[in-house]
Amino acid sequence: MKKFLLLLVLSIGVLSVNAREPYGDYISRYIVSFDSQTKTKSYHPIYNPIKITHSGIRVSNTNQGVKTWEAKYQGPIRLTNAGGSERFHNFYLTNQRVEFSISDRAIVKYNGKWYYMIIFDGQVQLAESVY
Repeated sequence: MKKFLLLLVLSIGVLSVNAREPYGDYISRYIVSFDSQTKTKSYHPIYNPIKITHSGIRVSNTNQGVKTWEAKYQGPIRLTNAGGSERFHNFYLTNQRVEFSISDRAIVKYNGKWYYMIIFDGQVQLAESVY
């Protein structure tokens, strides 16, 4: 019984270490479009620095300059894609009434580099973490 409890505590510790906090700095590099008729993806390069904090999400370099949205963290969710199920962190932008989700880890490989997936009001973006 002691071995089981020790194993359980260690397992919980490993899982919590591997769980990533979504807060931090990212740079959105691509907007991904999908053509349902030809079933092809298009990658449109962008450069939008994003800062996710406990109180909101700030995006720089937009057409209208810097935008800051008040955001409520709704917790982790699971989204299913062709490759399986992935954990995302879900936010609700209270003033815009839209959702913003970011993958827990870099899950999309494009041009030899791994990116985090952002889903913002239905639009898919690829972002890299800035450490």
